[in-house]
Amino acid sequence: MVKPPGNLPGQITSFIGRQGTIAAVRRRLAHDRLVSLVGPGGCGKTRLAIEVGRQAQSRRADGVFFVDLSGLSNPALVPGSAAHTLGLRDPGRDDPTGALVDYLAERDVLVLLDNCEHLLAAAAKLADLLVRGCPRLWVLATSRQVMGLTGEVVVSVDGLELPDQAPGQGAVALLGSEAEQLFIDRASRAYPGFSVDDKGAAAVAEICARLDGIPLALELAAARARFMSVERIADGLSDRFRLLVGSGRAAPERHRTLLASIEWSCGLLSRKERRVLNRLSVFASGFTLSAAEHICGGGEVGADEVLELVSSLVDKSLVQVDLREDRFRLHETMRAYTASSLEADGEAEIFRDRHLDYFTELASTLEPTTWTAEVAKVVSNLEPELGNLRAALDWTIESKQFNAGATLLGVLGHFLYILGLRSETWARCERLLACELSDPGRAEVLFWAYNFSFYLDPSSTLRLAEELTALGRAAGNGGWVARGLGGIAFVQMRAQPEAAVATYEVAIPMARATGQRSEVVMGSCRKAYALIELGRLKEALACTEQADAAAQEMGWLWGITFAWQVNGMASLLMGDMARALECANAELSLGKQLGDPMFIGFAERLLGEVAKYRGDFGTAKEAIARGRAVNVASGARSDLPIFDVALALVELSLGHFDRAYEGLDAATVEWEALGFSGARGHALLAEVAVKRGDLAAARQHLASSSRQLVGEAAKRPLTLQAAARLARAEGRSQKALALACQALESSFSAGALLAAIELLELVGLVFFDLGEHVEAARLLGAAQRQRELTGYVRPAPEEAELVPVLAGIAGTLGGDGAENARVQGRTASLEQSVSYAARGRAPHRRAVSGWDSLTPTERQVVSLVSKRLTNAEIADRLFVSPVTVKSHLSRVFVKLGVINRRQLAVAVAAHEGEAGA
Repeated sequence: MVKPPGNLPGQITSFIGRQGTIAAVRRRLAHDRLVSLVGPGGCGKTRLAIEVGRQAQSRRADGVFFVDLSGLSNPALVPGSAAHTLGLRDPGRDDPTGALVDYLAERDVLVLLDNCEHLLAAAAKLADLLVRGCPRLWVLATSRQVMGLTGEVVVSVDGLELPDQAPGQGAVALLGSEAEQLFIDRASRAYPGFSVDDKGAAAVAEICARLDGIPLALELAAARARFMSVERIADGLSDRFRLLVGSGRAAPERHRTLLASIEWSCGLLSRKERRVLNRLSVFASGFTLSAAEHICGGGEVGADEVLELVSSLVDKSLVQVDLREDRFRLHETMRAYTASSLEADGEAEIFRDRHLDYFTELASTLEPTTWTAEVAKVVSNLEPELGNLRAALDWTIESKQFNAGATLLGVLGHFLYILGLRSETWARCERLLACELSDPGRAEVLFWAYNFSFYLDPSSTLRLAEELTALGRAAGNGGWVARGLGGIAFVQMRAQPEAAVATYEVAIPMARATGQRSEVVMGSCRKAYALIELGRLKEALACTEQADAAAQEMGWLWGITFAWQVNGMASLLMGDMARALECANAELSLGKQLGDPMFIGFAERLLGEVAKYRGDFGTAKEAIARGRAVNVASGARSDLPIFDVALALVELSLGHFDRAYEGLDAATVEWEALGFSGARGHALLAEVAVKRGDLAAARQHLASSSRQLVGEAAKRPLTLQAAARLARAEGRSQKALALACQALESSFSAGALLAAIELLELVGLVFFDLGEHVEAARLLGAAQRQRELTGYVRPAPEEAELVPVLAGIAGTLGGDGAENARVQGRTASLEQSVSYAARGRAPHRRAVSGWDSLTPTERQVVSLVSKRLTNAEIADRLFVSPVTVKSHLSRVFVKLGVINRRQLAVAVAAHEGEAGA
């Protein structure tokens, strides 16, 4: 059976009653997209919402999701917590709700927004924006207060249906109401031999009436059936209510009813039970028995007594248990009541400190394992405690234990990173950094702050990493310096790859010397990425192998996966598609095992890239789109342009030049907005602009690409290739040849096989333009053979570009001559072909058309024509006859593709403008 999408919590006890209310809510949800269940605490709003959600699962294509706000105390965490539950790992800090709206915009989802009352403004804002921005999304909220939103439909939730207490009715007649059914069901669970006669039925009816049919109150009372008769339960409630009525309390009647029930139930506890119950209120997201034993003992309660006392509280329905998860929790109303009691007893600080100490020790114990192959198990153990970990971190600020907060955040860093809670954790880091911290505490928080900020605001990453580096140098701590330099290089990796390589060459040995093995792995992987960006693939592959060896030695599954990710990309560009596919599948499998969307998304992208190079463009587009969707859900803004570029290049392979250009342009704009180098994006845009016939745009993009490159970086193969294609389109064949050969030699020496194949073909095309048809045929044959060896399929637009060239070669050399030349090229090795292309490039060669085809004398004639001189005046200047000038002009017109002096003048002006640019 396929599990329906969503996360509805399972329920141990049966759902009883409310059929009329369920039907009413379902009718409302058929037309109204924001429905609130409003009623007092304990009236069963949450169980009712879950039951409605359960019945709606089959009709919601994208699932029913339960967003529990009860464990949160900070309104700022509401959007992020909801996003995490709904599958968006991190919505970012600037506009988290907006990111969530974008993510859910087209999804058919029912969101159960539970326990809104204590965060009403934040919950209301979230609900309103979700409903307005997502036309297929419905919200069913539960709250003790109306949210007050336009379009909100309120369904009041009161107590369960009460019995008709008409005189003379027997047990069967009295026990038919919803309230009595619930009481009897829960009493039977507490005491399997439970039964009632006519007298008992009357007492049950009285209990239900006293408690206004409120489910939580009924469950608390029913738990007493284990050791009290229903008559005694009724008498006890009667006494409690008389006390409440005489107390002059101003609470609403329903709230007073529940309070009376809770106070009565708690009043029957032993002193030790009451102590433990109050202390359990420090848990924000439930607890294990082990946690309760460690935290709740003390004073008159021995640690060895806690287990028995908690078991007793479970029996009395004061503590809820989920046997499938081996976890316990307090109903939120009970938790609020007992927290107030703990405060009144003067024990709140003591036990919140114990709570902090326990979860700091737990996280510290598990932290080393997050860097091993057991990381997935650690995450599964810690994730249920997320609410408790948040509460502990909040307490460090509230109680001014700032260094304790730094310690806890430091040991939780990798766990929170894997969960993808970037914006939330970055905000916590910034809050701690604003406090007075010791140098070790500040160094730890700075490290995690820059790691969490990178995917949202790289400029902040640089600031934080520079501060950490300075702190380390001032303190003489090489480990802090290594971490800080690693953060600086992390940003440089995408902004200045050359600088990143240089920085990592300092940071990685320093990390190794200070025993920071994880930084060695991360630094090596990121250095490899920078080298890939520079086209230095052999060096990149060596870096990934070093990273993998270091991660394997640690047993660090996350690091191993990262190493495979980069190794796969380098292997692909080096022409080893089988290895790239192996890495992609391994990364995808481990990414799912780790639950890490970064690895899942990038693995899908790599699978798509392999499919693209193999010519399966439909599969490529689907895989990259899947990866992009996962990336959107992860909230990693700084990675999104990578997927958009990949999709645009698939469109380019399909011949959709306009779509490719638009996609590349948008991705490059976003990339540069993040503070990264757009050199690659502009080089690609220049190539696409050439294919679109927009040479002016190509020149602009090439200029933008060149401006962002300095020194040796200006010789990047991709930029040289774009410049060569532009020069060829402009008719400057000699320049195109020089640029293409330079790019070819550079790509081949760096191990970039796929780029070398493309450049071999480009050089062959330029040789054809120059009239060197034998050289062209040999190089095109060599490129075709390399495509066959690697499985690199030529896309249809490039195939179409070759058709007239091959026909021209055959027309010049003849069928046999062309075939012989191609065979010679096919039998040559790649190294021999690259050398042949370089030898074939000679300074005296001149193109047969375009500006490079003009002789020096023809250039003089063109220059004088542009100055508006007549043929006779030009003849006088050059000491030739007017007939000779006319002959020169005739050849110039043919070479430049113009038909008269006016068109020649326009062409000259355009050419001089290009040269100036």
